[in-house]
Amino acid sequence: MSEKKHFISERLKLIQHFTLIQNAHEKRTWMEGLTKPDKPFVVSFLNAHAFTLAWKDETFTSCLLASDCLFRDGVGISVLLRLLGLKPGINMNGSDMTPEIIRAFRGKNIVLYGTQEPWLGKAARVVEDMGGKVVLKMDGFQPPASYAEALAKTDAALVILAMGMPKQENVSISLAKGFVRPIVIVNGGAILDFLAGRYPRAPLILRRLRLEWLFRLIQEPHRLARRYILGGALFLLYASRLALTARKNTT
Repeated sequence: MSEKKHFISERLKLIQHFTLIQNAHEKRTWMEGLTKPDKPFVVSFLNAHAFTLAWKDETFTSCLLASDCLFRDGVGISVLLRLLGLKPGINMNGSDMTPEIIRAFRGKNIVLYGTQEPWLGKAARVVEDMGGKVVLKMDGFQPPASYAEALAKTDAALVILAMGMPKQENVSISLAKGFVRPIVIVNGGAILDFLAGRYPRAPLILRRLRLEWLFRLIQEPHRLARRYILGGALFLLYASRLALTARKNTT
């Protein structure tokens, strides 16, 4: 296989690795199973930003492929899936799914890794209000090994990582490889900052219209302009290349 074909093949594996949830019943069934893992279980999300990062980052791609569950997140990935002839199912974005997962682990021990104080402490209080028992919290700027060392001293059932991509995905796979007992590890992006109120979520109407990215861009133009404008253009380029190559390979 040529180097170019191998490159495209690896990116197509990301799409093939998706857990595509088609309806509310499938979602409930998946959630019920999540609370009863039989091994370390990593949940990741692939949105347009993640896809663009993975296009050039082999290590990040490998971490996503090593996740036990990879959900499609956002309208961009939905369009890509349709271009590839796949049904995208319902949108399983991390900002909505992670709080649902936390509530599903009500009464169980939870570890929070990510963001920084005072937001980390505020997020921990919100998680406890949601029914979780926060037994450990650390900011998202520690060496990866320190997270595994601290986690080993707990009996947590759930770990929420909120360090941003690709660090959190690297940490998640490292944690999973170092454990033999059942534990769920969720790559939650900015979820702790959202829970703490550091960054507001878009109004529900904008989320339903799939315009939360625009709301976030208006709120944080300096931090997110490159991600949403330049990154959006790159996503369209990479997605088009992937779809065209996949189509040629099937004709």
